[in-house]
Amino acid sequence: MTQNFLEKESISANKKLRRLQLILIAIFIAAFAIIYFGVGDELFDFSDERTKLIAAVLLGGMGIMLVSTLLTLILTMRPAKNGKNLLLPLEETTPKKAAEIINREVAEGKILYEGTRDYNTPIKHDTRVLLTPSYLLLIGYSMEKIRAIPCDRILWIGAQTGYKGGPYYARLIIFTRERMLDCDVNDIGQAKRIAEELYHYIPNVFRDLEWQDDNFPHMLEKLYRQDRGRFLALYEEAKGKANL
Repeated sequence: MTQNFLEKESISANKKLRRLQLILIAIFIAAFAIIYFGVGDELFDFSDERTKLIAAVLLGGMGIMLVSTLLTLILTMRPAKNGKNLLLPLEETTPKKAAEIINREVAEGKILYEGTRDYNTPIKHDTRVLLTPSYLLLIGYSMEKIRAIPCDRILWIGAQTGYKGGPYYARLIIFTRERMLDCDVNDIGQAKRIAEELYHYIPNVFRDLEWQDDNFPHMLEKLYRQDRGRFLALYEEAKGKANL
């Protein structure tokens, strides 16, 4: 049976997760061998009751970690079906119904835009932004679900840098009536390039504001968080002036 788009994405994510788990197991085995054969006799004097307790706790913790890792390996052997790897932050429908729409549009070749969040590398699973007529997909890192945002709910998309967390972070911010969403991007130049490409399909309603500058996304975010009503009024005004 032919796999659909979201199932293929799930397979790709699962491969990355399995690779990470195998690396962790190899590190664990190497560390255990070094401790056991190198300094085990000096570290653990089993004639002491407290040492026995510490050893039991360590062995129990390691056992739990190994069981958890093995379970993860087993669970990643099969792809997620019916949209189980989708995250719908606006909760406008069910993952299964959203998956049907996304898979159909991709199968019909209706990918409007696909870009990487890291300009130094080719497009790959864990750094993409993908747009179909119905959804903007934020494909995150391998252990995350794919966030799907309905295009008809998006008010504006902007590129922002220097947000809380450090002066050099860059991200895309996506405004909807219900909430503001974001995703990390390699740098501010790449964030701007992605936003400009998306403006071909999701209009930049604020493009004609005279006070728009590099600080503009911060100003909008502050307004959105402090007074949602004023933000929406500004949006409607800008939309009307832009004839959108």
